[in-house]
Amino acid sequence: MTDPVPPHGYTARPATIDDAPAVAALINLRMQSDGDEPDTTPEEVRRDWQGGDLDQESVLVHDAAGEIAAFADLIPNRYLQTSVYGFVHPRHQGHGLGAFLVHWGESYVRRHMAQTPPEARIIVRHYIRETNQKGQRLLQSLGYEPVRVHYWMHITLDGAPPKPQVPEGIIVRTYVPGQDEHALYQAGEESFQDIWNRQPSTLERWIAPTSDPDFDPTLWFLAQEQATPAVAAVCLCSVVGNEGIVNTLGVRHPWRRRGLGLALLNHAFGEFYRRGINEIELSVDAESPTGASRLYTRAGMTVARSYVQYLKEIRPGILLPFGS
Repeated sequence: MTDPVPPHGYTARPATIDDAPAVAALINLRMQSDGDEPDTTPEEVRRDWQGGDLDQESVLVHDAAGEIAAFADLIPNRYLQTSVYGFVHPRHQGHGLGAFLVHWGESYVRRHMAQTPPEARIIVRHYIRETNQKGQRLLQSLGYEPVRVHYWMHITLDGAPPKPQVPEGIIVRTYVPGQDEHALYQAGEESFQDIWNRQPSTLERWIAPTSDPDFDPTLWFLAQEQATPAVAAVCLCSVVGNEGIVNTLGVRHPWRRRGLGLALLNHAFGEFYRRGINEIELSVDAESPTGASRLYTRAGMTVARSYVQYLKEIRPGILLPFGS
């Protein structure tokens, strides 16, 4: 199939690692336009690009004067569920760049469909700020449907967080590379098996962050039974810039409704506070079947902004495990 062509007066090319500062500036302009505090750094952009293929998985659009007018990249997930993240410079809105980025993402997926099992369901999704009505209307006009709302939640620690109330018989310890890979994988998969529209994952995908040069195993917390090696819950965190990020928090079914999730969250907050990190954020499905957003609210977090997930089915089929 033919790749989409940018609107008249614009040119497109893949991004390079040297474009990270300009892309971060564009994302911050977009955040300001949406009424958010701009907080994206070039280091964060470079980290997001690690392990990817910028030549295939990014597009940068320039105007005739060389100004960056739009940018998009994507997470292919073996082409079964591809997430596209697009940004248009506020001065260049209304020129068809948003539609170009959407078509670019779909073109990538269609080029790689032959590499997927024929029975696999192929979808493309976008996450767009809930207040961005123009963007939502554009996606709807291009055949996308709103399917989910996601919260970006935040807390500022003005003092030490509450001491974790860990259930009796459970200890919280840090991840040990070379020892805990399979325990982490098993606990994580069971914790997230009832998450909406989620593909079963692989051991390699769970431990992929451990290959990051900035990976810190002392920010990955495992809740383990004292009497057995069973891992009951996981809380995987990281630091981006001056902010703490709770990337993953999951509790296995037999240990739910015992306060373990809140205990792990407060344990993570306490470690961030000890390190002098007071700003903490995370992303959560607003309709999580486990009531995750209510847990985070009890921990003192508030919704900083909301995103709507828009989805388009490129090919009907069944949801296959990641790596099939």
